[in-house]
Amino acid sequence: MVEIKNGLTSVLLIVVITIILGACGSEEDTKPNEDEQNLNETIEGEQKDNEEGEDNGTSSTDDEEDTDRSVGFETSTEDQLDLKIGDKGKFDTDLTTFEITLNSAEIIDEVDDISSQLDSFIILDITLKNTGEETYTAQDLLYGLEVTAYLDSTGYQDYSEDFESVKGLEGDVSPGEELSGEFITEIPNAEEYFFHLRSGITGTGASNEVVWTIPAEEAK
Repeated sequence: MVEIKNGLTSVLLIVVITIILGACGSEEDTKPNEDEQNLNETIEGEQKDNEEGEDNGTSSTDDEEDTDRSVGFETSTEDQLDLKIGDKGKFDTDLTTFEITLNSAEIIDEVDDISSQLDSFIILDITLKNTGEETYTAQDLLYGLEVTAYLDSTGYQDYSEDFESVKGLEGDVSPGEELSGEFITEIPNAEEYFFHLRSGITGTGASNEVVWTIPAEEAK
């Protein structure tokens, strides 16, 4: 009798073990591989981002178009490299077109009881004209213009907003409109200075070259 019970117990144990092993095998077969699941989620996420970008009107081609616009830009205005005080310079950039006339230049040591951190200040009286087809602020058109003692070195841009006595150029400039004011910056001691648009500063960086040469003796 004891032997029969032991035999039944063994059979039941074998059945239970078989059922457990079968369930585990089934679970392992149906459980997705985590690496494959993560890969699928990444691919789906990228596809969703691309679809959303297209819906918003943006795509990775936007940057390429900006680069192509810069590379494809060809100015129709000649370079003007030897302008003097009193001359008008014509800028043809990938942003717009405008003109600047350098009416006068003055070198002084102090402005509003403030001394230059270099050697002197230079104040340029200029007239800005918007020759493009859209309205821009004076700051937009003047941005990147600088005075330097060496053309192969970075110069200094306009500080007019820092001085109460200096009448800077401010506000919108409509197509065909002119605006006059003062451009002030710091300079080191030198025999001559150059007023120009720093390379690569407008729009995506394309422009003809326009350079005024200002002898120090003419600005004293």
